[in-house]
Amino acid sequence: MTTTCLALIAVGGCKSDGRTLRPAGDNQNASVSTTALAATNDPTFIDPDAANSTTTSSATLVPPAGTLLATAPWRDGAAIDPRYTCDGLNVAPALSWSAAPAGTVEIAITLTDLDAPEFSHWVIAGLSPASIALDEDTVPIGAYEATNGVGDLGYTGPCPPAGSTHDYVVAVHYLGAATGLDDGSTAEDLITAITAAETAMADVTGNFSRG
Repeated sequence: MTTTCLALIAVGGCKSDGRTLRPAGDNQNASVSTTALAATNDPTFIDPDAANSTTTSSATLVPPAGTLLATAPWRDGAAIDPRYTCDGLNVAPALSWSAAPAGTVEIAITLTDLDAPEFSHWVIAGLSPASIALDEDTVPIGAYEATNGVGDLGYTGPCPPAGSTHDYVVAVHYLGAATGLDDGSTAEDLITAITAAETAMADVTGNFSRG
């Protein structure tokens, strides 16, 4: 015990509790890792040795990036401002979205009436993969639009039958390949091409009622 205390004094002191240490066996030649204990007791602990190691495991992998987001002038799931509908100016809303994932070639946007999906409200593609926003009632250079459900090029807003409420989704599509289409394509053709090239998507929902 005296010999053990003298050795421990050199590294920080010794306090006897009346117990003695059992001699180490022939196969007991490893030291206790304080960082390993910390990692065991604290789930948020990051072992610097593990972080610098070229070997990864499920415990040290970086978690996946967050969900891609899209925003509109209304809260997700809330009522759509009449400005963007047939009861108002009927202009395309300003939108913003998360930066495109690697490999995105172009971005497309669709507006779909979930209660009448066969009617096309808006399909636009050819947006730059570096873009993260679109101004109100704007078609950027290089972008192209399909014809909508009333036969016009571009946007026509929510316009459910009087006395009803419809739900809508504005989707931002990240495409891994160009659609190969142009202005005036049918909505069906452009949506088919968008779906085939889509690698990721973000959306925002809303609803609109007419009295």
